[in-house]
Amino acid sequence: MSCLLRTIALFLTFISLITAQSVSTASADGSGYTGYNLTLSQDEESATYDTSSTPANVSVSFPEPDVYLNASVFIGEISILVANLTAKINLDAQVLSLLKFNAGVDLHINKVSLIIQNISAKVVLEARLENLVLMIDDILASLDLNPILATLGQSLNNITDSVGDLVGGVVGTPTSTAAGTTPTAAAKKRRGGIDPLQFPYNYEIQHNILYTVNDYTGHSHTNRVLSQTGAIVDQSLDDMGHVVSEKEVGTYEKDMRFNGDNITVVHDGKEVWQLEYVYEPFRGLIVLSYVYVDQGGRVVGTQVASEGYAGGSSTIGDN
Repeated sequence: MSCLLRTIALFLTFISLITAQSVSTASADGSGYTGYNLTLSQDEESATYDTSSTPANVSVSFPEPDVYLNASVFIGEISILVANLTAKINLDAQVLSLLKFNAGVDLHINKVSLIIQNISAKVVLEARLENLVLMIDDILASLDLNPILATLGQSLNNITDSVGDLVGGVVGTPTSTAAGTTPTAAAKKRRGGIDPLQFPYNYEIQHNILYTVNDYTGHSHTNRVLSQTGAIVDQSLDDMGHVVSEKEVGTYEKDMRFNGDNITVVHDGKEVWQLEYVYEPFRGLIVLSYVYVDQGGRVVGTQVASEGYAGGSSTIGDN
């Protein structure tokens, strides 16, 4: 019996030490929360918690921020009532066989009432637009001095729109991915009887023009075109855009670089391979093109997908 009492006494002492350490650790900063600072406000029953890394109301007035947001929440009362709380503790100990210990707890709560009331929230938002006005003024001044900047953004939009339409127009599934891809907007237009290539996104892309050389003083114009057979052709045009003569100057296999993109698509109702080639005839011009090849390796079609170039350009055409 004395051994049992000593065992129970040691167990209770151990629990007391753990509880004391937990309480002292939790209340080391005075609030019981790690990473927060507790300050009393208004009365002893009201408290304000701030994160220790972002103290409130610091650098609000100097310098003044472009956007300032301050939100506070006040809770007047939190009340919890527990009725008929009963607990039964059952302990069992055995000294022989090196000690055996069992513990059981039976806890019963009849009623719990939780009340949270008198809640108020306050949000302050200030937006200062002086810096925004200065930025807009700088942009307008830059456009006034360099009007070409206004056309660069439009050119980039045309390139991205054309690529999106072509990818959506040729419905296919990559060989390295599973089925179930979502049709793009351009694919939906094509199924609805609308061909995205008929929209005036980019004249060069619609007509497979790689680049253009124009001499308006000598009435000499040349469009380098990727033909549907994969040949690279120079078309000579008059001032009205009519083709006067054509000359083959290369092929996609010889003058273009395959970038490794190879997927299976449906082109003109047939399943073909879509090979992606990059054309860089000189510095500052990059043209991305698709070459469609059937199962026998024959070219059944081509399509210029996008063009990126530095500076301006002009193209002569008959439509």
